This record gives sequence, structure tokens and C-alpha cells, in this order.
Amino acid sequence: MEKFLLVISEIKDIAHLIDGLKENNVQFQVSCDLNEIDFILNKRHPNLVLVKDKLEKLNPEQIITKIVNSDKSPYVVVFSEKADVFVAKKFLDLGVFDFWIAPLILEKILVFFKEENKESFSQNHRPKNYIKIVGEHKKIKLALALAKKIAPSNATVLICGESGTGKELIAKYIHINSKRARGPFVAVNCAALPENLLESELFGYEKGAFTGAYKSKPGKFELASGGTILLDEISEMNLTLQAKLLRVIQEKEVDRLGGVQPIKVDVRIIATTNRNLKEYVDQGNFRQDLYFRLNVIPIHLPPLRERGEDVILLANYFLEKFSLEYNIQSPGFSEESIRWMKNYNWPGNIRELENLVERAILIAQNSYIEPRHLLMDSLEEDLLGEKDEKNLKDNSKKQNLETSQFALDRIIPLEELEKHMIIKSLEKTRGNRTKAAELLGISVRTLRNKLNKLKQEGITL
Repeated sequence: MEKFLLVISEIKDIAHLIDGLKENNVQFQVSCDLNEIDFILNKRHPNLVLVKDKLEKLNPEQIITKIVNSDKSPYVVVFSEKADVFVAKKFLDLGVFDFWIAPLILEKILVFFKEENKESFSQNHRPKNYIKIVGEHKKIKLALALAKKIAPSNATVLICGESGTGKELIAKYIHINSKRARGPFVAVNCAALPENLLESELFGYEKGAFTGAYKSKPGKFELASGGTILLDEISEMNLTLQAKLLRVIQEKEVDRLGGVQPIKVDVRIIATTNRNLKEYVDQGNFRQDLYFRLNVIPIHLPPLRERGEDVILLANYFLEKFSLEYNIQSPGFSEESIRWMKNYNWPGNIRELENLVERAILIAQNSYIEPRHLLMDSLEEDLLGEKDEKNLKDNSKKQNLETSQFALDRIIPLEELEKHMIIKSLEKTRGNRTKAAELLGISVRTLRNKLNKLKQEGITL
């Protein structure tokens, strides 16, 4: 078998290794040209790819992501001129096998070309699209253990949980730990598409099936064949489409709109919902037979408010992630921020937490993250560089709901705090519900439901 090493760097970085590589019959190629690298990867099968962490004309992160996600998925090692734990973690999280400090050592490279090491290496080789799920709470660990256990099967999975709890992340985790990991992962948001478009998106259509169908188009089920299809928010699918989906599950074939012959598909189905599907069945909004077909392996994800200390674990994870992304050396969260995060209800769950931490890091920059950075209130001194405390206090008296109401030395009803956040988000976005939902880390539908509830209480926004 060919021994081939690809080095994405300058020739000077391996000049001292050339004689040793030739003596051990290791072929190698060095390149910093993107087109040439693509050509090499398409034509040859490197055992190992060495990538320098800093390249003048190339983005090493993009190249690594492409290689790690490729079907060949060779071992990728990043090397750097200096040791930096943040840089190392960034690349390891992308799925690279290891992180080395220059100069490169011949013996460490040759290990990858020895037959006796292949089995032990493969056990430690992260799958492509490596997904890290943060959490130590019993409920999330049970959900993760179940997901890992059933991943190798082809069983249909129903993931339940509130919006923002990480349902799609768990679905991807199941996919990459399954035998279908090298196949496609296709996600369809059943709530985002109108009913007439959802059918054609799922099942495809033939040329001339309807006005505007100028050519045939495969549906998502066909595109996902050999892999996994995620039907996100399946409770929003109408009853007619539910009947067609049931047939796909039973017969393992789809009928394109305007088609004559059914098309066989080999696909695993994972569905998610933020509703209680059993209640939906009882109300006549969801087919019972489809519910039983989907609910083969039920996985329930707990809301963030039920995960205890995981809130802080996740906050620190996002802090590290965005600190690296924006090159900000944040010292972390203040004690007041930690207490606030522990006491907050998190209606938008993990998605809301991620959004708040990203925003807070950008506003606080290199100083400690305080509650005001998370709440976006009383930020005059941060945004304008002013520290006129008297003016800040005077301004706070003019507002009905100010951050001072939510001082950490008193307990505030979560419903009151949630109402405050909704009002402030709409104020800041000038009534734009889509942008307000993004700020809150929740879906537009969830925001609309909360506004309807407030309207019933006599509060119109």
C-alpha cells in the first residue's frame, strides 16, 4: 500500500525530514495552493495530512474542515511554531487528530505509516463532523447515553424538547455515530415551509407536475438516501402529508409529484418536536399510526432550567468558543453574572444562552462579563466610554422595567423577568419580531405565542 504524506505548508518546514522520508519509502507533496491541494486530495489517498496553523494565502480552518468531512477522512495533524492551548483546542474541536509544536520530528510522522499502529489509531480517530455535547446533569447524560446506544441501528428516533434544547445537535450526533455516518444528513424544517411547498421539498416532483416545474427535482428523501433525514418540528405537518410520510416509512419508497413509478429510498428518519405529540394525537392533530412509527426510540431533552450547573458549564464553553472566534481575551464571568445565570429561567434554552454570551463578549471585550452585558440594559458606560453613575441612575428611574428591579439580592418571579426581556427586545428592535426572537434566542413562533399570552393579560406590544 502506498505511503503518502501531504504537507500544507512551506517546503522549509519539512526540509530537514526529506532524506528520512525517502529512506522510509514515504512519498510526500508540499503545497500551499488551494487548487493543487484539491487536485491532490481527489487523485491520491494520503495517510497523513500535516497542516501549519498559520498560512499566508490560505485559511487552515477551512481546509481542515473540508478534509475532515471528506469521505477519505485521513489523519490530520496541525503543527505550530509556538504552544498555545487556545489555538490547539480550536483545531482539536474541528476534528484533527493531534496538535504538534515545530520542528516536526520524523519518528512521530513515521508512526502513521506502520501497520501495527493502524488499529489503535482508528479507535482514537474522531469521526468526521465531530460533535461535542456539553453537560454533566443526569438527564442530559441519560439522553446522550441512549442516543449513543441506538445510533448504530436503523431505528426511527423521536426527539422531544423545548425550542433551543439541542434537538438537531443530538440528531447529528446519532447520525455521525451510526453506520450511515459517511452518507448525507439532510434536515427539513417542517414549520418553515408552507404546506404546498413542503410536499414537493420532501418527495420531489417531475417536469410539468405543476406550473413552474420546468424540470424534474429530487426530494429531500431521495437526497438523504444512504444517510439520515431529520424532520424538524414534525408536529407542524398537516394530516394529508402525514399519511404520505407513513407510506414512505412503511414501503421505503417515495412518489414524486406528477411521477408514475415509486422511487426506492434507503434512509433513516429522525423527527423532532417541541410539542407533546401524544396530546396532539388525542386532539386529532396528529395521526396515531404515524406517532407509533416515529416513537420507536423516544429521546427527551430537558430544558436548560432543569440542568442545574450545566448552565455555567455551557456558558464557559460558549465563552471559550467566541473568545477564540473573535480573538478576545475575556477574563470570564463575574460572580454576579454567574448568580444571575443560575437564577434565570432561560425560556430560549441553550440557543438563548449562546446568543447572550456571544453578545456579552463583544460588548464587554477584555473586561469581566457583568449582568448588564447579558441583559443589554444600562450599557451607556460600556458603549460610550462614560461612567457618569448619576446620569445612569436618573435614566433608570424613567423606565417602567429597569435592570435595577432585578437586583440579585431579591428573588424575582421568572414570569416577570421573562415579560421584561420580551418588552426590552421589542423596544430595541423597534417592534421587529423576527429580530426580537433572535435576540431572545427563541423561534418567532415561540415569541408569537408568548405575545398572545401577554395580550390575554391586557398587555399589547
